[in-house]
Amino acid sequence: MAQDLFDEDKYLQLFISGSEDAFDTIFKRYYEGLLNFAKVLIPYPTDEAEDIVAEMFCTLWNNRKQITITNTLSAYLYTAVKNRVFDYFRKRKIIFHIPEENDTAAAGYQQPDHLLMYKDVTHRIQSLISQLPPQMRLVFQLNRYEGFSYEEIAGLLNISVNSVKTHMFRAMKSLKASYAVLPNS
Repeated sequence: MAQDLFDEDKYLQLFISGSEDAFDTIFKRYYEGLLNFAKVLIPYPTDEAEDIVAEMFCTLWNNRKQITITNTLSAYLYTAVKNRVFDYFRKRKIIFHIPEENDTAAAGYQQPDHLLMYKDVTHRIQSLISQLPPQMRLVFQLNRYEGFSYEEIAGLLNISVNSVKTHMFRAMKSLKASYAVLPNS
């Protein structure tokens, strides 16, 4: 239980005053979670997630005296990573998308027409998901593809659990309406 006690305010004040030990503690506490979060936002294999989180920590250290945190340190860090990921996409004009399903998922289909139908349905569903509003799409992907619970998503995105539920409900409603009849095979 003692490990769960982490005084963010204390470490934040020490960090702002220039304590490298406080920075190391903050880094060790949040790095892995921030990296996983960035990897969810950048859904294809890349080292960019590591670079983004490392750059965010460098900027945090260099600008520590100008930091204004209105919520919690963890919310600030996750928001900073999210903003850097969005900047990454904007700079490269990359459209946020879900990675293609690997062929092992379709390997259960032995007949070529079933495989073709599977790929067609998968492509159409991914296309529909890419048309969802960005926040709704992110909530949907975190839940359905990454396995995060509603509570975890709310914490990561700094929104309420009810907002997460609303996004999921609307995403499912939109997807069902847009693709009303899925072929049975």
